[in-house]
Amino acid sequence: MDVCVPPPARPGCECAVCVPKGVEEGAYDGSLKGPVSPFQPYKLVKVELDGTRRPLTAAELNAMEKTHPHLCEWTTPLNQGRRMWQKTCLGVLKKLFMMKKQVWPFTEPVDAVALNIPDYPVIIKHPMDLKTIEGKLLDGHIESPDEFVALVRTVFRNAYVYNKKGDPSGVRECAEKLSQAFEKELTKL
Repeated sequence: MDVCVPPPARPGCECAVCVPKGVEEGAYDGSLKGPVSPFQPYKLVKVELDGTRRPLTAAELNAMEKTHPHLCEWTTPLNQGRRMWQKTCLGVLKKLFMMKKQVWPFTEPVDAVALNIPDYPVIIKHPMDLKTIEGKLLDGHIESPDEFVALVRTVFRNAYVYNKKGDPSGVRECAEKLSQAFEKELTKL
């Protein structure tokens, strides 16, 4: 059963990870129904003249904060909030790392040479692994909880794209179980 939630598409990227199978080239905008993660219970949107809605850009959000400061209050100091969500994300990663039988393919970057899979960098344009995500979290290079969720989903989506069902390596099956565990942890937040 495919349980992998795709990460958001990267603008201009048409690789197999960013554009799910069965979607016409150029037609996938990376949007998902509902919030991207439990860290984003709602989002500000702009209603265009034709009635369509779209998320505000970072520049529009900044402009709104400057124009309407009385409407834009942080409920907790920014640094304190950041530390709290980072700790939460690290806790989720820790739970995944404890799943020893499933996590082994995803703890380190894929070494295409050592694993003798020369087509890996051709197929997977956005490689990612859990240790790299952990390092980015600890170094402050992940700027939001939603970015964390997207990176973890990229790990699993890469595994789904590269490893076919029934592959003797068992990597896809590990990805399925770990992805299920990850999504379950997100529902607890």
